[in-house]
Amino acid sequence: MEANAGLPAWTPERFREEINLIVVDMLGVPPDQKLGYLKGRIAAFPEPYRTAAETLLLQRETLMANTEQQPSGPPGPWGFLKEAIQAVPSVKYALGVGGVASVIAIVGGFGINPRVGVIGVPIILLLMTVLVVFSKLAVADAQYFLRPLIFLTWFSILAMSATVLLVFTGVFFKWPLDLHSWLVKG
Repeated sequence: MEANAGLPAWTPERFREEINLIVVDMLGVPPDQKLGYLKGRIAAFPEPYRTAAETLLLQRETLMANTEQQPSGPPGPWGFLKEAIQAVPSVKYALGVGGVASVIAIVGGFGINPRVGVIGVPIILLLMTVLVVFSKLAVADAQYFLRPLIFLTWFSILAMSATVLLVFTGVFFKWPLDLHSWLVKG
């Protein structure tokens, strides 16, 4: 990978492509040889891109090394979370809530306006509640959950119908809220 050996000029797009190639190639490199391989590949980058590549790839390798190792003990968030779950088992659901809240960040990562995620998160929470109840019903005796099942089913149908109707009228007819300009803005 010579600096100008018939390759296109360095642009952010080429930089991104080169980084992706290095990341894919590093999957086959043994862990004890990764740093040498990384230094060799980055050495061909021109200076403004070399520093950025070193930072990105070293951070990525650090993160990957941390996720490959099983976290042990209190230092760090994983150890703290494991001890909290052992002390109070219901704390494990906090991780699920954090995952649901991260939907907005994921939507932003895809380049979609976060406002779309704001509308979708309550719907996801409702559907998650339905999923939990139905998973409990699958293993429980039907006689104990017949009334809650009927109530939840009708509530879910009405809530989803009302949400879809209100979002639809808000986007297309600007009633009860002007969601059209809210979604288009930005």
